[in-house]
Amino acid sequence: MASRSFLVIGLVLSLAVSGCGGTLAGGKDAGGAAAAAVAPSLVRVEYTLRYDKGEEPRGAGLTHGGGGEIRGMMVGSVLMEERPLELEGFLVSPTQVVTTDPMIHPRFLEGVAVRQGDEVVKAKVASYPKGQNAVIVELEHPLKGGKPLAFHPKAKPPYLAVTYEDTGGTWTINVQGYAPGLAMDEKGRRFCPAPLQSLITDEDGAAVALAMNARFDSEDNPAGSPLAWPAYTADEMARVMADLEARCNQGLVRVTLHFRSPKKEAGGRFRGRVDEESATENHVVGILLDGGRVLVLANLKPKVTARLEKVVVHPFTGDPVEAKFAASLLDYGCFLATLEKPMAGAIAFSPMPVLDAWSRALPAAETRLQGENRVAYYDHRRIIDYDIGWRRQVYPRGTEQKDESLFLFDPQGALLAAPVAHREKVSAEGRYASREDVKLTPAAYLGTVLADLAKNVDPQNVPLTEAEEQRLAWLGVELQGLNRDLARENKVSAFTRDGETGAIVSYVYPDSPASKAGIEPGWIVLRLRAEGQPKPLEVEVGEDAADRGPFPWDRLDELQEQYFERIPPPWPSAENPFTRALTDLGFGKKVQAECFHDGKAVTKGFVVTASPPHYDSAPRHKAAALGLTVRDLTYEVRRYFQKAENDPGVIVSRIEPGSKASVAGIKPFEMITHVNDKPIASIRDFEKAIPKEGEIRLSVKRMNQGRVVKINMSAPTPAPAEGPARRPAAPPPVEPDEP
Repeated sequence: MASRSFLVIGLVLSLAVSGCGGTLAGGKDAGGAAAAAVAPSLVRVEYTLRYDKGEEPRGAGLTHGGGGEIRGMMVGSVLMEERPLELEGFLVSPTQVVTTDPMIHPRFLEGVAVRQGDEVVKAKVASYPKGQNAVIVELEHPLKGGKPLAFHPKAKPPYLAVTYEDTGGTWTINVQGYAPGLAMDEKGRRFCPAPLQSLITDEDGAAVALAMNARFDSEDNPAGSPLAWPAYTADEMARVMADLEARCNQGLVRVTLHFRSPKKEAGGRFRGRVDEESATENHVVGILLDGGRVLVLANLKPKVTARLEKVVVHPFTGDPVEAKFAASLLDYGCFLATLEKPMAGAIAFSPMPVLDAWSRALPAAETRLQGENRVAYYDHRRIIDYDIGWRRQVYPRGTEQKDESLFLFDPQGALLAAPVAHREKVSAEGRYASREDVKLTPAAYLGTVLADLAKNVDPQNVPLTEAEEQRLAWLGVELQGLNRDLARENKVSAFTRDGETGAIVSYVYPDSPASKAGIEPGWIVLRLRAEGQPKPLEVEVGEDAADRGPFPWDRLDELQEQYFERIPPPWPSAENPFTRALTDLGFGKKVQAECFHDGKAVTKGFVVTASPPHYDSAPRHKAAALGLTVRDLTYEVRRYFQKAENDPGVIVSRIEPGSKASVAGIKPFEMITHVNDKPIASIRDFEKAIPKEGEIRLSVKRMNQGRVVKINMSAPTPAPAEGPARRPAAPPPVEPDEP
């Protein structure tokens, strides 16, 4: 069969079936004869479904629509419609029927039955062909009107392909001419295409072969009875699942990730999504590898990995084992950790090419975590299609649902594919983009990466100390985001999607990367091009302090102290989408900035560099006796207050409600320039200058207005008054600040 050219004869005959009979709707006598001959051998297999633990049933098999298209099974809807899932069936013995493998976990099955006309017989799944997208169901007793197919592998062509499907509410026999041909893929694999889920017959309707895979592999003999197909019996499949469960209990482990609490931005808000970027604990699945390693399936961004403090691996039985972070994979959403002591049960990666696993019955584990609870279900799956993805890698498609918890194993029990996301490049994430969907990633790709870690890890995506956590990259500019009017006024609409991206440089810090590159105020930064990033990084700055309106300096005295922490800073945050993206690109990366100046495009090169300390990362000191926290003046704070580098001062970042500082009337974001008339250049100066007893004089500036605040350090700290709506006590009289 494999040597003949492929030809599809345009002959389609339909036989609308009611019970065991029907009416032939036109066509050649040969087609009608074949349809009539096989009609008593065609049945419907009914799966009665149910919910399990509140979950809707899911199926991953293939079927074909009335228009001939291939589609995945939508099994949940039939339950809501109070009817069974119906699939075509081919009677191959008095009590055995071959039908499409629906790949529905037994927990979702209420029962199986076979229908022919009005006769319904209970059945059960008896075996699972190893290489065909099919199952064989066993009937409790023969059908009265059933006629098992008798296969004649030596029947002569011409051949017909007979399918049986629901078309427009009626089950229909479709007959078309079939001339087997040869197809060969780029790897040299040969096969004969065939209509999906079709019975191949001669002109008289004598059965030759059953095509459940839409093709015959050329090395196999496609002719003959499906009862000769290699298959797992139901008992054998149960043993495979038991072995798989034991293997996964040891090798697929729960991993708990512990994070430092994220830093709050001024105003009391967390940056980023609360569910992901501010979590302090996360439970994920890990794959236990040889050599005391664990591949942790957590797609962490650098900002989140920076807060990672501890990794704990929980075996199925026994005490937890701590692990040390080793490296984040550069292109895959997972990281490697090293166990402090060895654990048994390492999972081996399969050497089988994923393309060779097509349509095979593969052991599969659906493993997911619900908090600390590990939930696992074991069944078989078949790869029914493939997707081409990143760098032409081939990804198996084994279900119509997202494969976020599915692990596929080869017949020998080695891991074939795991649920791993491809890690997006920084430039591809976009402002509103969510993480890329998890894909069934062949274990062979992961194995290649793990074998050459030096070339495949991200040195920027690592845990950091608390002091390093707030580090940021910078270009050394202050930017004003564009809008449609500004883009048109500056003649950059065509470069910025009519003002959706791009920003105007309003200030360039001396000795910064931008200054060294020759970028000047008034230039428009359009986008960045970085090595290793196929997509340009669009310049977006996010919300600016000016967008919130002027800071209410003149009304600070009206603000109740319990709301102090909700006040956002008056200056733009050093962290915005632009600086975050630069940071995630990584220090040392070479970047080309596309700018617009004097009516023409200009490109400037620079290297991603760490910024000087900014407000959120500035050194701070908590003066417990006063009840306030101060920070060093940083570049963006000095810029806002128009302070020179040698001007004295520290910035008040926090006031404790009811403290001496609060009662004295000191407010957040005011500047303390002198203590007892001595200039204060840093928090170290401030710490040394505060006495434990006696009266101190603090020179305080609110923008350009100065005053002197006197505080008695020997006096007891005022007790906080009850009631959330309490106004602070009136501050004591203050003296004008000395010039």
